[in-house]
Amino acid sequence: MKRILPEFVKKRLNKAGFYASYNPKVGHVNLGDLGRLYPFSTDFGYDRGGPVDRYYIGNFLLKNAAYIKGRCLEIGDNEYTLLYGQHNVLNSDILHVDDSNTKATFIGDLSNAPQIPDNIFDCIVLTQTLHLIYDFKAALATCHRVLKPGGVLLLTSPGITPIDHGGWKSTWYWSFTDKALFKLGEETFPGGEINVETFGNVFIAAAFLYGMGLPEITAEKIEYQDPHYQVIIGVRIIKAKP
Repeated sequence: MKRILPEFVKKRLNKAGFYASYNPKVGHVNLGDLGRLYPFSTDFGYDRGGPVDRYYIGNFLLKNAAYIKGRCLEIGDNEYTLLYGQHNVLNSDILHVDDSNTKATFIGDLSNAPQIPDNIFDCIVLTQTLHLIYDFKAALATCHRVLKPGGVLLLTSPGITPIDHGGWKSTWYWSFTDKALFKLGEETFPGGEINVETFGNVFIAAAFLYGMGLPEITAEKIEYQDPHYQVIIGVRIIKAKP
């Protein structure tokens, strides 16, 4: 019956949820608002209600909130540390690349930070940062060095993503996959416990590239996970104990 149905009927059935496997014939794809050369937003969707990828980052940190405790380090600011660690955080340190953040307790580059002592942190919150560091292996080596044995690195990184139009565009070096981050974890945290998750699907990837905001996305679409379209990768690494 599917073979003899007119194309417009198949499309209506698909929209009504009765024909999920429907694919339009070549030349019959309706691009609609996506048939354009420019995104709806060049600010990751901040101007359309908030970025889609932040939903996944927040969920990843919420799931791992129990690890955000004791003395913690976050890069740039400590918003996530305080939001998800709350009363379990005894000391919240900030590493900032320059002295423009007066709340920073350490100034410098994560890939070369001899000013940070060894084995002092219980947790490092490293969200959306690794792709901005050219020598990312050195940055992960620093994380390993400054974490206590048994300490935890909570890392998120973009996979499928626009490149920033603003201040970060000049240092936007990399995009990663789950396989790459797992291998990096094995190399830089020998003997550590590594857990990698991916978040996203083809619709969310397209929506994020076009700059759609989170309020424009239904819960059903954002919750569906397809590892072939990795918008965000979340990594938890526990440093091995002697």
